[in-house]
Amino acid sequence: MLEQLEITSFAVARNVAIDLGPGLTVFTGETGAGKSLVVDAIAFAFGARMGREVIAAGADRATVRAALRLGWPTVIERTLTLGGRSTYRIDGQPARYEDVRALAEGFLDIHGQSEQLAILRPAVQLAALDEFAGLQADRTALASTVRELREVRRKLASLRSDARERERLIERLSFEVAEIDAAAPVPGEDESLRAEQARLGNAARLREGAERALAALDEPAIGEVLSAVRVIAGRDPGAADLADLAGILETASMDLRRALRAYRDALDEDPERLAAVTERLDLLARLQRKYGDTIAAVLAYRDTAARQLADLTGAGASLEELEAAESRLLETLGRQAADLSIRRRAAAGALVGAIAAELDLLGMTGARLAVAFTCDDDPAGPLVALPDYEVVAGAADEAAAPSPEPAPRAFTEAGVDRVEFLASFNPGEPPRPLGTVASGGETSRFLLALTVALGQATEGRLEVLDEVDEGVGGRTGAVVGRALRRLAARHQVLCITHLPQVAAAADRHFVVEKRTDGRHTWSEVREVAGEARRAELAAMLGGVTPANLAAADELLGSAAAS
Repeated sequence: MLEQLEITSFAVARNVAIDLGPGLTVFTGETGAGKSLVVDAIAFAFGARMGREVIAAGADRATVRAALRLGWPTVIERTLTLGGRSTYRIDGQPARYEDVRALAEGFLDIHGQSEQLAILRPAVQLAALDEFAGLQADRTALASTVRELREVRRKLASLRSDARERERLIERLSFEVAEIDAAAPVPGEDESLRAEQARLGNAARLREGAERALAALDEPAIGEVLSAVRVIAGRDPGAADLADLAGILETASMDLRRALRAYRDALDEDPERLAAVTERLDLLARLQRKYGDTIAAVLAYRDTAARQLADLTGAGASLEELEAAESRLLETLGRQAADLSIRRRAAAGALVGAIAAELDLLGMTGARLAVAFTCDDDPAGPLVALPDYEVVAGAADEAAAPSPEPAPRAFTEAGVDRVEFLASFNPGEPPRPLGTVASGGETSRFLLALTVALGQATEGRLEVLDEVDEGVGGRTGAVVGRALRRLAARHQVLCITHLPQVAAAADRHFVVEKRTDGRHTWSEVREVAGEARRAELAAMLGGVTPANLAAADELLGSAAAS
């Protein structure tokens, strides 16, 4: 559950804090007040791609903080700066975008305009059907089999490649791996060798420089300086600092003499070592020219070449073993795909029935959903006994379908099915793809029915709906409100609405209002209850008049009774 949302310098919000709870929460307000602020802020907090334009005017960053209870308290925070940098925190600790998205996928559904368009895509419909049926584990197991099959086929393709080309590659890769292994380069080795080469190559000049420095230190001038300073300090108490500095000079000169002698004595004019270092550097340079700009790149190339060599020489699996593995995996995939598809068809019948019931409650008697299943041929696919095309329009359709002969089917990590939701809004109309019939208020109610029906298969999610009642009139608003209450019985629901009938059905009611001081404009969010809520509902009905206040009371009473 989302317990609190704090919004700072985000869009038209300066500082907004909203305390939330279970059940149905609605947000209302005049057009242009920024009602979608809450939806956008939640999406932002959980990783939605947004640019710097969401940062409030005059601010240098936008921040949204979401306090959750997912069995334990969790706080998600995201900040976006004018420089375009996004940072995430989970419970105060730095987090990755992937961590936040994974958390969101476990409990959050946002049904905004773009998300409603998403459900029109067959791939999204298939995922929704699997979630409704509780088939995620089966789908994950099938996907694992598909990945294993693809890897076996990759190795088979490598082994079955042209024998002459394979031998040529084996010879080249063997030479390259052996050449690198023989050299045994170590990352960073070239830098240390270049430093040693410079030292060995300049040993004579370095020793000469050390000798000159020692000779200069032995000059009587330094002793004369020290003697003169001591005389001055002995006659002038105010020159004690000079005596201290002279002492430092004397100590430093002695330390420098010792260091220079040690450095001079350590210099080694070793032409054999210099030649060996130069030869080693030349070898490393040749390897880098052939295999990579750095030693690390050379070693990475060696590892890749070794893996390719292992595949080409059949390391770990012979051609026969791989062919047997392919047959075994195809058989396993066929069983998994058939079982998954049969269970999907059964779930599709249940979903069709659940949506029909919701559509009837929403006043769309006669509107219906059907689910089309398509299986494409692929000679390289698993043998599956499923029809090429089948439409499930009721619970009995799947059982009545004849069982065809097994045929090789095209497959993905989702199985062998292509699924598409079909809809008809009026009796007698043939069902057509949902994306081609979607328009207006009927679509809003249809998608709401789909959301509520799918929601019956899960619990404890956060469902965020933006203008789900778009195109819906007041007469239908009450049934939309009741549908949202049914959804809120199993989930926390946040809804942006313009209908008083929907707002009256809520457990909590917030109003979004636009404020201005003449120079700046911002939005505020306040919770309304009691008389303030009556007044807001009356205003939504057309104005705070006795008649509208009475109508607001009737809406609240009707919602409470339902």
